[in-house]
Amino acid sequence: MRLRRHVPLLQSTLKHVSTGQFAPSLCVRCRRYASSATYPENIAVLGGGISGLASAHFISKEFPNSKITVYESDKDTGGWIQSRREDVPGGNVLFEHGPRTLRPGPNCMPTAQLIQDLDLLDNVLYSKRTSVGAKNRFIYYPDRLNQLPSPGEPPQLGNIIDLWRSGLLAGVFSTLLEPWRPPRPHNLVDESIGSFITRRTDKRIANNVVSAVMHGIYAGDVWQLSARTLLAQAWKLEGLHGSVWRGMFNVNSESPHSEQVALSHPYDHDALRAMREDISLDNKFVDLLGESTMFSFRNGLQELIKALQRKLEGNGQVEFKLETRARDLKYIAGAEPKVELIAEKNLEQENLEQTTQKYDLVISSLPDKSLAPYVTVMTVNLFFPKPGLLPVQGFGYLIPQSIPFEQNPERALGVIFDSYTVTGQDTASGTKLTVMLGGHWWNDWTHFPDQNEGVELARSVIRRHLHITDDPIRAHVNLSEDCIPQYTVGYDDRLKAFAQKVRDDYRGRVRMVGNLYHGVGVNDCVKAAWLVARGLRGNGWKEWGTGLERALDEREWVAVPMGQGMGTRGRSRVGKSG
Repeated sequence: MRLRRHVPLLQSTLKHVSTGQFAPSLCVRCRRYASSATYPENIAVLGGGISGLASAHFISKEFPNSKITVYESDKDTGGWIQSRREDVPGGNVLFEHGPRTLRPGPNCMPTAQLIQDLDLLDNVLYSKRTSVGAKNRFIYYPDRLNQLPSPGEPPQLGNIIDLWRSGLLAGVFSTLLEPWRPPRPHNLVDESIGSFITRRTDKRIANNVVSAVMHGIYAGDVWQLSARTLLAQAWKLEGLHGSVWRGMFNVNSESPHSEQVALSHPYDHDALRAMREDISLDNKFVDLLGESTMFSFRNGLQELIKALQRKLEGNGQVEFKLETRARDLKYIAGAEPKVELIAEKNLEQENLEQTTQKYDLVISSLPDKSLAPYVTVMTVNLFFPKPGLLPVQGFGYLIPQSIPFEQNPERALGVIFDSYTVTGQDTASGTKLTVMLGGHWWNDWTHFPDQNEGVELARSVIRRHLHITDDPIRAHVNLSEDCIPQYTVGYDDRLKAFAQKVRDDYRGRVRMVGNLYHGVGVNDCVKAAWLVARGLRGNGWKEWGTGLERALDEREWVAVPMGQGMGTRGRSRVGKSG
């Protein structure tokens, strides 16, 4: 599905609303077929990563009589979520090659529901808000680690002085002048995050701080990523009020609510309301999530994938077609519309077997590089038998784009101190960490470092930055090619045009999920799968939905109390597990 044109989003204004003002339906201007079928008999799910598996799970709950077929081009499911246990002297250690933790919060509710559905509550490991992994985070600049203020705690004067002396806070006082900066031109429909931060405050903030954050989330370039997409609220405030700070002040002073308010897209508000109404979580689980900043599982995040696959295989409703790639989709009109799927299965000796099958509904998590480019990331897991090798305790550190080449010739993005992120996964004592390499730095590369080169690059980084010269007794290199989509400048317009094309070409019989459309985090992907499944409920599967309704939703942005849905604890309807 490739697009040739970009359609600009309509500018919107602001209204203040209460929580009860929205319609419960998340479908905007949907059409419906006059079909006699009461449920989709045959459903295809394209992609066996977390988006596809979660979609299959939630849809199987909505339609217990439907036959669901999951197509995955690889030999295993799980996508980029991979956990590997290694034997070492004194026990074993767990390496994560992709995402390693989940975060509580509004987006976590469907993930929590999924964990509860899979009876994994006893296997969850929590990192409390008071743990060093939660409190201590660092940025490497210009040649040393700088500790950031702990989330949720007042900044310490000594910490601020150290940050100021390092130069990391250079330009921060320019934020006080932001209300007097000229507003953006009316014809500016998007710009990079770096450009936006520079225009509103100071270029040094973009290069030194924000670029490090973007390395940690997207492995992306702050001068390419879209401000309109990733700094949506700040972008909207400036558009409405000419200034971010002035906009925040005006929105709150005009609000009828007694508590502080924030801007929200109506679709997001509706989605939060739907999750609150439909999701029922165990009391103790909600309390534990509320006390934590992140969590994982005893055997890593892949434990979620394995449990999900076992559940799907065991219910007799879902079939997996591994090493089978979806090649083409074609809409077949009629009284009962279908989608024809052409797939190719990998056989021995590089032969391909092509099959054609018709489905009532297709859920696709497949990438489309016309919508967004992707970056490649290499993770290098290292384990040392000696405990306490790290000079500081914490989650790890990120490396901004402003670091001189001689301080980061390996093109590292950051280092995670796995010894402190999640405790309870390893049986052996020692020091465990992960070095992240590549991302946008490798955009034009056609060849990537091999296993040995990856280990040497990682050791070079920690030798220079952390002064660790010991030899690791275990090292594992994982190259994830095209793993993280980049929401570059113009993404919102491209997404809207893409959503319109999906709707017009497939008339509701193809719905999209995945990190290309809904956010790069695991919680984002599971939430999108949950919302798509919910949108199919009843006769929703007959409507002209796409899974991309937010991109087509032209309702005005609204101001809602920040206390509504800004946390997980006590926000879900509570009940017994099981």
